[in-house]
Amino acid sequence: MKEMLLMLAIIICIFAIGDVLSVLTKAKLSSIFVALLIFLVLFMLKIIPTDIVEISGLTKVGRWASPILVFGMGTMVDFKQLKSEWRTVLVSIISMIGAISFMLLAVPLIGKDSTLVAVPIINGGIVATNIMVSGALEKGFPMAAAFGTLIYALQKFVGTPIASYYGLKEAKNIVEKHRKNLNLYTKEN
Repeated sequence: MKEMLLMLAIIICIFAIGDVLSVLTKAKLSSIFVALLIFLVLFMLKIIPTDIVEISGLTKVGRWASPILVFGMGTMVDFKQLKSEWRTVLVSIISMIGAISFMLLAVPLIGKDSTLVAVPIINGGIVATNIMVSGALEKGFPMAAAFGTLIYALQKFVGTPIASYYGLKEAKNIVEKHRKNLNLYTKEN
């Protein structure tokens, strides 16, 4: 029990460090990116055990949290807003089709099992990763599960800094537009 609580505390501290660095850098560094990088370094230096998540009991929580999260997200879909954001929906669908097509082309290189695990992970996120990796392990495909985890990690390490950069850039544009509109409003009154 002590070991479980210690591992849970370590995980919480790692994510707290990621959050603090994200705030200090004004989101130039993503908290998840920082946490993943810390985990990677600590695993490589053998400071923490590679099965820290299992020891902490978080895998059991994850099995219950994923279906609840997916269900909750599904009930919050606002179809009016979705309809007004049709361009975003279209780009998302095209991106998913592109990712599926690319992965199908990779079947001869990585195998059918790894491809089936990787497609939802590429199109989804952590929830898709949890579901697909758990499913692959239950069906006896540890290499496909490892490949899925690798895909998610690579996606985070490569995509997160780029997404943070462009997200901050767009946020800056939105703030500037808002300030200009506010200035025009105050000058008129």
